[in-house]
Amino acid sequence: MLSQISWFILNVNYWLIVILLFSGQLLAEEKDLTAETVLEPTLNEAWVGLGIAYSPYRDGQSPDNKQLPSKKQILEDLTLLTSNEQLSWHLIRLYAADLSSERVLEVIKENKLPIKVMQGAWLSGNQTLEENEEQLAQVVSFANRFPNIIIAVNLGNEIFVEWSYHKFEKDEIPQYLKWVKSVQKRVAVPVTLADDYNFWNKPWSKSVADQVDFIVLHAYAMWNSKLLKNSVAWTEKIFRGIQSQYPEKQIVLGESGWATSSLSSNGDERLIIAEASEKAQAKFFKGYRQWLTNNRIVSFYFQAFDENWKGGMEKPKSIAEKNWGIYRADRTPKLVVKEYLTIDAL
Repeated sequence: MLSQISWFILNVNYWLIVILLFSGQLLAEEKDLTAETVLEPTLNEAWVGLGIAYSPYRDGQSPDNKQLPSKKQILEDLTLLTSNEQLSWHLIRLYAADLSSERVLEVIKENKLPIKVMQGAWLSGNQTLEENEEQLAQVVSFANRFPNIIIAVNLGNEIFVEWSYHKFEKDEIPQYLKWVKSVQKRVAVPVTLADDYNFWNKPWSKSVADQVDFIVLHAYAMWNSKLLKNSVAWTEKIFRGIQSQYPEKQIVLGESGWATSSLSSNGDERLIIAEASEKAQAKFFKGYRQWLTNNRIVSFYFQAFDENWKGGMEKPKSIAEKNWGIYRADRTPKLVVKEYLTIDAL
């Protein structure tokens, strides 16, 4: 009888060990498929992952005419973005390694503003090799000069998606990967690429995704002919799709927003079938922000201020490209800012 009991105990222990080993293997496999969080923005130990895209250009100023905002104007902007207790931003995205961005970084440092930055390098298939490499050198310089402010470096904005005006061709990816590797060796922060979901969902994005430290994804429900009622659900579907394609990579939402005006006769704006208004923007913003908060997704809402220089000064101010801000170009707040806490009553 005793030997039978001993045999039973040994048998049970054997299967327990097998189960534990198998469970451990499953956990290990699951862990391998879990994205490593490399961008976790914090200030004073508080998470500040809900960021915003910021361009400091005001009416009459643009990167095209070389008219730049003053440090006083930049300080006014950044104070506006950080001083509202109900709706404030402590994480911003800058697009180019130029004098304008340098002034923004200096203003943050000189005034000890509570702001972290994802700093971009403006790369373009329409620029010379020397111009692109100058941007790379400058962004490396910024990252090393402002180590307590810049938390990530973004090399290029929508440079591979098919419809981009300044895109690189597929055969230029090897050169781009050399740039990424070079910058990664020279900065102490993670390096990424920001591009549209219609690049990241293509098989040929894999070599880029494998090299960058995390993925920055753009997904605009409005540009993809979605109605307001389906906009957040569509955005989540796109996000989850790219996440499932690259489960080992952190996915950051680099751009998504809602224009407050559009003109169907202006180029691709025929794709916009949803209401373009301040009321619609406010409703999208609330639902989108709540989803981001619930899922702790690092993001950059597009955008802080309207930019009337975009699309050309000769174009009507009603075109969508000029009207994505939650503030107007004159820095007066739109509905989403003024009534954020009572959007349900709209």
